[in-house]
Amino acid sequence: MHEIDLNKKDLRTDLILEKQYKNLESKTTKYKDIEIITTKYKNNNYTTIYFNDATDKDNYLNLEKVLIKELKKYINIKENDTILVVGLGNSKSTPDALGPCTIDSILVTRHLKLLNVLDKDYSVVSTFKPSVMGTTGIESIDLIKNIIKDIKATKVIAIDALKASKIERLVKTIQITDSGIHPGSGINNNRGEVSKNTMKTDVISIGIPTVVDIKTILESILEEEIELDENLILTPTDIDYQIEKLSKLLSISINKTLHKKLYPTK
Repeated sequence: MHEIDLNKKDLRTDLILEKQYKNLESKTTKYKDIEIITTKYKNNNYTTIYFNDATDKDNYLNLEKVLIKELKKYINIKENDTILVVGLGNSKSTPDALGPCTIDSILVTRHLKLLNVLDKDYSVVSTFKPSVMGTTGIESIDLIKNIIKDIKATKVIAIDALKASKIERLVKTIQITDSGIHPGSGINNNRGEVSKNTMKTDVISIGIPTVVDIKTILESILEEEIELDENLILTPTDIDYQIEKLSKLLSISINKTLHKKLYPTK
């Protein structure tokens, strides 16, 4: 083993505030016990929300209010918009099931809007769960591209479980960004990115860290580089319950953001 400079080390994380980037422009505000940090990096916007236990009723309700407010800053619904909500991840692996579980409770309206049975206070929304390449044999990016083209989607909302470098961030952080999402980037396993550049339409990504790799934790404690399998990960013991609560939080907040009928404002 040898000593490492943690400030120069490329941490295995998906969170913008944990990456060792220079010249990050950040601003912090608070609502009750919730911390909201807005960050600008390379013309992309990020919002990081730190919160306490989302399984607590009061925390949950406060967090929902904050999340809807922040989502509205990224998602400006226009009359002719068609929104595709994508749940990335593997429903058979609980720490990676945030995206698919969120999709299960998204209010889908495209088929009803085509029949003219919903009023203008409901947006045109479709959902898709591409699963993982190990299951389908097809890259998620290729599937999503084809669906966008087929339904003429004007906005994409991508939801995925993220990787953090600090234990205290697990299931207590939400990251929203217009930079898109890079599945596997936190574990140096970059798949095709889901972004405006690749999808040719606006992409907003929402993620919550559910795992941290043990190698990163030990190196942070020991301040030494160690040889250890980077595929060894740590996740909360109650991850099943956390995914259930957090996916419901995301789906309700997205529904209320997309459909004025569900969350009317003065």
